[in-house]
Amino acid sequence: MLSAMSDTGPGYPDQSTKRMAARVIGVVCMGIALVLFALAVADMLSAFNSDEFGAQPTRMWMFFAALPFFLVGGIALNAGFMGAGVKYAAGEVAPTARGTLDYLDVGEAGVACPSCGARNEESSAFCDDCGQPLTTLCPSCKHPNATDAKFCAACGTALT
Repeated sequence: MLSAMSDTGPGYPDQSTKRMAARVIGVVCMGIALVLFALAVADMLSAFNSDEFGAQPTRMWMFFAALPFFLVGGIALNAGFMGAGVKYAAGEVAPTARGTLDYLDVGEAGVACPSCGARNEESSAFCDDCGQPLTTLCPSCKHPNATDAKFCAACGTALT
């Protein structure tokens, strides 16, 4: 059963066909909506620029007929291009998020050097980059403590 589940990818069967159909429907609906909208605007402008007194636009219904086409076209285009949009956004955001997490020391193992900020292995006593000590030994019990600690974690002796 598990092998049968791993053979099929996520999504719907024939997802690429459905995605292409949504893209085509979206483009066609948006094209119809733009034509209807342009005809309504052209009719309105010609009525306002007419020399005839009291000229009224006669094709304003086309504006209202364009609205459902805009809606259906927008939904279809969103469905058709959603995967590509998400992949693009992830590619743009991931490096920024990674840089932020690195700055905050989130997600990496090891000890950060208090002097230069380089990452070192947990077992390191000195920084690999600058050579500064990564721990402060307690003068009483010789327990290693963080360099910014004010008191020993083992015996409570003041370290400064």
